[in-house]
Amino acid sequence: MKRLRYRWLLALIPAILIAWLLTERTGVSPVEEAGVSTELNPETGYEGFGRGIRSVIYDANGQMAYTLSASQQRVFPGQVTELTAPVMQMFEGNRERWNISAASGRIRATSGGDILELNLTDAVQILHRSEDNSNVRLTSNRLTVEPPTQTMFTDARVRVTGKGLEQTSQGMHADLSVDTITFLSDIQGRYYRVDN
Repeated sequence: MKRLRYRWLLALIPAILIAWLLTERTGVSPVEEAGVSTELNPETGYEGFGRGIRSVIYDANGQMAYTLSASQQRVFPGQVTELTAPVMQMFEGNRERWNISAASGRIRATSGGDILELNLTDAVQILHRSEDNSNVRLTSNRLTVEPPTQTMFTDARVRVTGKGLEQTSQGMHADLSVDTITFLSDIQGRYYRVDN
């Protein structure tokens, strides 16, 4: 009986060795470490974490107002959520009018979860699709979007390019409901004719 037990243990050794090699090479954590991610700092105090999130927000008429997606999110106390690679798409009817993206962002929300403010930082890019399908692109280092008022603003340097347009400014304010951008100071740019 004792010899049979040793044979059984000897038969398990190759299986344990293969499992260990596979977890080391594929990056899979052993069971006892499965809840710990090396990307997260356990001292940050977040209450929730998610990957590949996508939210759809509707207006009072049941039409899609905007979507918000991100590769990762961390939810903190006080209605604050940090996002990695956020993308906000704003709609008018069934048509996407504004596409806003950045490397990172932070949401400030109401206790009911409604987004009051989305603060974007690093590689902020805004793409506006107009009625005649001419695109305008705005880039900056930081931007604040307020979905309830359909406005966005920054005091950082912005660069705007589009069909026949190149513009830079220190700061800007935009009213998304009427498709207007107001440049604040140190405005430089040029307009040129584009032949089709």
